[in-house]
Amino acid sequence: MNSMTPQEREAFYDREIAPALLSLSRRCAEHGISFMALAEWAPGSVGRTVNMAPGHSDTLPLANKAVAVSGNTDAMIHALIKEGKKDGHSSIYLFELGVPFEGMAGD
Repeated sequence: MNSMTPQEREAFYDREIAPALLSLSRRCAEHGISFMALAEWAPGSVGRTVNMAPGHSDTLPLANKAVAVSGNTDAMIHALIKEGKKDGHSSIYLFELGVPFEGMAGD
């Protein structure tokens, strides 16, 4: 087991890992590749690097939302409902919750 404190792990991440991930993300972006990396140095303390290339699928934005809400299911559902109302969606479950398939973004 590593004997570093959470603060030391975060400092290591900031000093060594984050710059390396940013470099990888930029290299991917140059070639039209989406990229996402997540590191957790202590429970609930995370760093992430995200690059979404034009034309990306829904996979990365969904994963990114899950990270943004720290795995909180209610916050995730709230974010999905809010986005679905704005942009539209194709989810039977959101529709059953009363969110229409067509979004309101154009209004």
